[in-house]
Amino acid sequence: MFRCEVAKAHPFILSLFGCQYHGPHPDSDKTSLINNFDKLLRPFAAHVETLEEDCPNAALGASRVWMSYWKSPSEYEKWWSSPEVSEFWKSLPDNAGFWREKLALSHTRAMFETNKDTPNGYAHVGALTSLTEKTGYWGAYRDRLEDATPTDRLKSPLQRVPAPKVQTESIRRGRVRMSRFPDNICLVIEGQDHGAMKSEEREHWTENFDHLTKKWVTHVVKSGPDAGMVSARLCHAPQSGKVEACGDTSVEQGWAQAFDFNRKVQILYFLDLSYMERIGKSVKTHVDLRRKFMESYAPTGPMANGDLLLWVELAVLKGQDMDAEYVGCYDGTGFLAYEEYGAFQQQAEGSYWSPWNLVRGVSQYVFG
Repeated sequence: MFRCEVAKAHPFILSLFGCQYHGPHPDSDKTSLINNFDKLLRPFAAHVETLEEDCPNAALGASRVWMSYWKSPSEYEKWWSSPEVSEFWKSLPDNAGFWREKLALSHTRAMFETNKDTPNGYAHVGALTSLTEKTGYWGAYRDRLEDATPTDRLKSPLQRVPAPKVQTESIRRGRVRMSRFPDNICLVIEGQDHGAMKSEEREHWTENFDHLTKKWVTHVVKSGPDAGMVSARLCHAPQSGKVEACGDTSVEQGWAQAFDFNRKVQILYFLDLSYMERIGKSVKTHVDLRRKFMESYAPTGPMANGDLLLWVELAVLKGQDMDAEYVGCYDGTGFLAYEEYGAFQQQAEGSYWSPWNLVRGVSQYVFG
C-alpha cells in the first residue's frame, strides 16, 4: 500500500467543476461550452480527472464533472483570475448548468491511500511513498490526520445535517455563490479502476465482490442526511470502457450506469469524519466486503498480485477553505440544497429571491 506526501508550506487545491446537460446528452451549445472550458482547464492544472455523473433522478439527465488538482493556491488563483478564464465564467448564460466547488486541502487534515504505485487523485500534486503504519484497522484514517487529536475530534458544529432541498427539474437561473460553510465537513473520494484486470481476476471479482460492491456503493450514495451525508456524486469515466464480465448488468438490474464502466469515482461530503467512520463499521455489507477483500488481496491471498486499482483520499475541511458557485443549475444542486440555513451562506446574483434569506440568522442557532 502507498500513501502520498504533499507540500507542508501551503495547502493544495482540489477544484471540482461540473456542467449539467439538462438532459441525457448535451446539446450543441452545451457541447461548445464544455469543450471550451476543457481547453481552458486541462493545460494548466497539475491533473484533471474527467468524469460523467448520472443523476439518481433519470429525468434530470447527466453531467460532465472535472476534478482538477493544483499544487498551490497561487497556481490556482493565477489560472482562475486569467483574462480568458474570467471572461468564460463571467459570460456563462443564466441557465448554463455550470457549477464549481473549490477546496483548499492541508497536509495536516488530509490523507491518501492506494494499492498501486501509480499517481491518482491528489497523488498528482505530491509524491507516493510506502504506507507502513497506521493501516489495516478501524480508525486508521483518523490516526493519519495530524489535526485529529484526543481533544479535537474534528466534530461538526452542527448537531445534524439540515434537511436538504430536493433537487428538482426547475432550473435556478442566475448565479448563486456559497461562501460560508460549517467547519469539519469531511470529503471522501473513492476510486476504482478495473481496466487492467485479467480474466482470472475478473472472474474472482465477479464471483466474490461484484454484487457486494454495487450494493455498498449504492447504499452510501443514497444514505442521505440521517447518515451524515451532505452531498454525494457517483461518477464514471466513459473513456475507460465497459467492464468485461461484470456480473449483474447494471441498468437492467437496477444499478447505476456507472457500474458498467471500468473507472468509477465517488465524491462524498459527510458532515464530519465520525459519520464516515460510523457508516463503514455499522453497515453489514461493508463489513463483509472489507473482510473478504482483505482475505483475497492480502499478501497470501489468491489475488495478492491482482491488477485492480483502488485509491481513497480524505480531507477534513475548515469552512473558510470552501467556496462554491452554481450558474443556472437545477435547484437543489450540491450545496444549494442547504442555502436556507445560516451555516451555509449564499450570495445570489439575478432576480431570485427567497424569504428564507430573512431567517438565515435564526436557523443558524437552530442547527448550529
